[in-house]
Amino acid sequence: MPVKKPAPAVAADMPDVVDLKLDTLTIDEIDAIEEITGQPLDALNKAGTRRAPMLKALAYVVMKRKNPDFTIEDAGRLRINLKGKGKPDPTEANA
Repeated sequence: MPVKKPAPAVAADMPDVVDLKLDTLTIDEIDAIEEITGQPLDALNKAGTRRAPMLKALAYVVMKRKNPDFTIEDAGRLRINLKGKGKPDPTEANA
């Protein structure tokens, strides 16, 4: 019997936006991000550095929590909603 290929991880049941909240990462997830990018996590905030590889790695580890078949290629197709300790938006109702 032929082996079935797994369906792409980004399907109708998977969101196309990922919420990234840096303070929810585990040590293993941070390690995976640094391994994938070859950079320390704090490189995300350095002026002049490319952010896409780090954001892609962040999205990858977060989405792997929900879907173990999720790939780094799937992460490249997501939109990102960054969440963290930034200044509150004064136009938001809960600001």
